[in-house]
Amino acid sequence: MTALLELENVDVRYGGVHAVQGLSLTVARGETVVLIGANGAGKSSVLHTVIGTVRAASGAVIYRGRDITRSSTNHRACNGIRLSPEGRRVFASLSVEDNVFSGCYGTSRATRRATLDWLFDTFPLLRERRHQAAGTLSGGQQQIVALARALAAAPDLLLLDEPFLGLSPIAIRDTSAAIRDVQRRGTAILLSEQMARPALALADRGYVLRTGSLRRSGPVAEIRGLALAEDYL
Repeated sequence: MTALLELENVDVRYGGVHAVQGLSLTVARGETVVLIGANGAGKSSVLHTVIGTVRAASGAVIYRGRDITRSSTNHRACNGIRLSPEGRRVFASLSVEDNVFSGCYGTSRATRRATLDWLFDTFPLLRERRHQAAGTLSGGQQQIVALARALAAAPDLLLLDEPFLGLSPIAIRDTSAAIRDVQRRGTAILLSEQMARPALALADRGYVLRTGSLRRSGPVAEIRGLALAEDYL
């Protein structure tokens, strides 16, 4: 498969803290890849390095065959990379509809209309609650809104940071179903998660991180035992 995203020997530092050490990974077009690890493993740092809100101290970020290591976050977003951040972070006082519209930045009117029609058809919650303040929704419902906001620009690469964090089993089920709808659309996904079971059920391949270093990588069948044995549940 053709690589959409490649990280080549990437280091990330926060002052004296070495958050990510020499990480290399790939995400192919249409593929779902999961980063698994405990808190502090460096998962979120990897995603923020891909979107550009954190800069790599060394190494390279390659997207669509071009080096974007020094490109701005805006440039990356306008070229098809979007992030749904940890903790959902919806605009609580805005309506569901306005939250979704806020993700359309940088897209043409035709793309925006087609994508929004798809989102409202795919996720009925958005249509049903379109005028409700997003902050009044349940955690699982807010996760769907955050996911839809990231999808509103029809990205080629979707970054999902801990999408199951703090969710009930029912909300995890609903969020997983929403992610599968995104996969069927052909969107590539790089997903970070410490809850291995639901994440591995969605992924093609995975990378297990420990304190910023790669411990294991491979197809889901190969890393499942290690991830679960180390209690990333």
